[in-house]
Amino acid sequence: MNLWLFDLDGVLIQPAGYREALRRTVAHFSRAAGYPPRLLDESTIESFEAQGITCEWDIAGICLAADIFTLWRANPSLHLPTDLDDCLGALLSPEWTRPEPDYAHWAHQVGALSGETPSASAIKLFKQEAGHIDEDPVRLSEFEVMLGLVLGHAREFLRSPVMQYFQQFTLGSQAYEHQYGVKAVLETPSLLAELDRPGISTGVRDRILTLQAEKRIHSVIITARPCRPQAAGPNHADYPPEAEIAQQVLGLETLPLAGAGHMQWLARRHGQISDGYLKPSPVHSLAALALALGGQEGEALEAARVFVEEGKLLPPLDSLKETGAAISVFEDSPTGVIGTQSAVDLLKRKYLDVAISILGVAAGGEKRAVLQSLGAEVFDTADAALNKAWSGF
Repeated sequence: MNLWLFDLDGVLIQPAGYREALRRTVAHFSRAAGYPPRLLDESTIESFEAQGITCEWDIAGICLAADIFTLWRANPSLHLPTDLDDCLGALLSPEWTRPEPDYAHWAHQVGALSGETPSASAIKLFKQEAGHIDEDPVRLSEFEVMLGLVLGHAREFLRSPVMQYFQQFTLGSQAYEHQYGVKAVLETPSLLAELDRPGISTGVRDRILTLQAEKRIHSVIITARPCRPQAAGPNHADYPPEAEIAQQVLGLETLPLAGAGHMQWLARRHGQISDGYLKPSPVHSLAALALALGGQEGEALEAARVFVEEGKLLPPLDSLKETGAAISVFEDSPTGVIGTQSAVDLLKRKYLDVAISILGVAAGGEKRAVLQSLGAEVFDTADAALNKAWSGF
């Protein structure tokens, strides 16, 4: 049985909407801190992604924290108010020495840490660096308070000013107000709907759908994009349908979806942290495999969790005892590769006949090297990766 796991951003879709939303968000907060207008360049974004930092809420927050830290470090007389708006206002003063923050440096430093969300790792790193620079307990306390405001709740809408600003661009002003029940401060269309473009050609998309209909492949989209689980019901404020927007752009609405919203819902149901099951956790990859095997949403999510936490094979994962699987992963960042490799290792421990093939998509740069280090065969485009995958059909 051929099970194919497709990442969305950077593989099936070119996330120009997310890129632009990230650039505008970072530029907004950077200007608010008194820096001249500048846009986040592509190589810096790739530095984050190569380190497995793929969530824009994390990236934008780390960039803002780097702005604040750079000014705080360079100006020993600078004291930070405990309100973010007041803090940014204080940073605007022309009297401050204003070195340029090195976002790529912080991406590499945060990426060297593991076992928690990038924002949580960044808090530890910034605190450590601050403690090496200044022994003034008042200044250190002020800086730590500011870190908590910027990064402490990076993925909680009501508590993250960075996320609140960013989400207006992704959803558009009207959808933002409907989603969260608050007034937008920007007038903007959805940049996802307006700027995202398919990363695969129409012919390749149609071939995927044909092979899926013929049951020659059993495919699923696995993504760190937010999505709206069926189980969320009418209480969907925490589940913006961003992955579903991409499916509509692609014309792949019929493929099953394992998104961040599913993992968030599952984690909350079992008292885990909201991103505890998100890739690189093997739970995310196993849930995707279960959906590709035909499982219903709730059944697939629980089967993945139970297998990782209790070692029990429940339907539909137990069907692999009879069929085995050749698993192909189409990814552009390390988190999905690592998560699926971990899932396959767990399945093999149950003596299941499963094999993994990693097809990376990266034209060059850091991401290509990182994918190759994980054993991926890397292609410049998703079309090229897919043409290789079905060349033996």
